[in-house]
Amino acid sequence: MNSSLRHLNALRAFEAAARHQSISKAAEELNVSHSVISQHVKTLEDWFGTKLFIRTGNRITLSDDGRALLPRISSGMQTLTDACSDLLRSTQKDTVIVSAEPALASQWLRKRITEFCLEHPKINVDLRPAWQPPQLGEGHADLVIHFETRLPTTGAQVHRLFPIDGYPACAPGVRDQLFGEDGYVNWNEVPLIHDNGHEVWHQWYLTHEPGSSRWQQGRLYSDLSLAIDAALDGEGIILADDVLCEKEMLNGTLVQMDTRKIRCVWYAVALPKKAIRKPAAKTFSDWLQNCCTNHVEDSLFESREISERNK
Repeated sequence: MNSSLRHLNALRAFEAAARHQSISKAAEELNVSHSVISQHVKTLEDWFGTKLFIRTGNRITLSDDGRALLPRISSGMQTLTDACSDLLRSTQKDTVIVSAEPALASQWLRKRITEFCLEHPKINVDLRPAWQPPQLGEGHADLVIHFETRLPTTGAQVHRLFPIDGYPACAPGVRDQLFGEDGYVNWNEVPLIHDNGHEVWHQWYLTHEPGSSRWQQGRLYSDLSLAIDAALDGEGIILADDVLCEKEMLNGTLVQMDTRKIRCVWYAVALPKKAIRKPAAKTFSDWLQNCCTNHVEDSLFESREISERNK
């Protein structure tokens, strides 16, 4: 094949390196070694008879010729990606077993799965909530979505989805009762609602109310879904967020008590190593990561607007 298509892998490597401005990051994205990316770039430079990158120590920047080439290569790669994705939506078949942390499964993931299956009608997603992540691989889960700290560190590829940043929230009636005439809340007396232990509220108090031991008190529930229901019923204050508590914050059944936040946890997705991974599981994981990038940004913006109106 006497054409540029013989160098398709090299062009893909160039596009990734140019986009990241890094040989190492391109190698990580394409799941190959640093030397493979470097060799691909050298092959292209020999073929074109020009330098595509300017190298300064361990850093690379695009040359003038590389900068001219990149937009058209990127456009071509996107065209190929879109063509394959469109066909996969109608032809790819399989059942993907997804294990997920229970609150995430009910509060956020279930709806996303419905959207995915509408786009990929021949892929069935079997959602199985589980507090303890199961083993990855054949006969177990094809994909696990859980707290990043609970995901396997060997035999899997892990990708972050989104963080949970918690802030105090409660039912409107509870908020009205707790605000004093001076417009302040006495954080030494508020009724707290805990999910899966006292640690998250403990961290919030250490960060924002370090002199108080109130975090040791309050109602304790096994997971966030039950804690949200308790807050809706007026039992007290939870540490809510703009992702898992999106619906309640948007419709005003929960309102923000305080703008002070803490980083509670990262949610992430884990798949088996490439050799034993189902293609449909990779399709779902890629779709979910893209969904998180778009959806979370939109929901954060909308929730801030609602919170301002509820103050």
